[in-house]
Amino acid sequence: MEKDQLFNYRQPLVTAAGIILGFVLNFATELVKRDKRNDAMALLILLFTLTGIVLLIVSLYRILNHHYDREAVRCYYKKTLNFFLWGVILSFSGGLLKMVQTLFLS
Repeated sequence: MEKDQLFNYRQPLVTAAGIILGFVLNFATELVKRDKRNDAMALLILLFTLTGIVLLIVSLYRILNHHYDREAVRCYYKKTLNFFLWGVILSFSGGLLKMVQTLFLS
């Protein structure tokens, strides 16, 4: 058995999470600067984006954490990957909603 079974998955997931977090955080700062309205669509966009950011940070923590059950490594990685994927889906959904708001509702 290898010393660290997540070694092959760690670097790509850390890189992807870092790049996506950079884009999403940039989007969030632009959203806060420009969208001063207090309507339901802006709150929904904010909710999706913030939830996605939190899930991406949780997945980044989990993949960098070295204190996991070595016997249940597949389950641990699968759960981490689910956090990552849902973080990406929700973050990009927030961006998509912002595009819809800008194109059709403004």
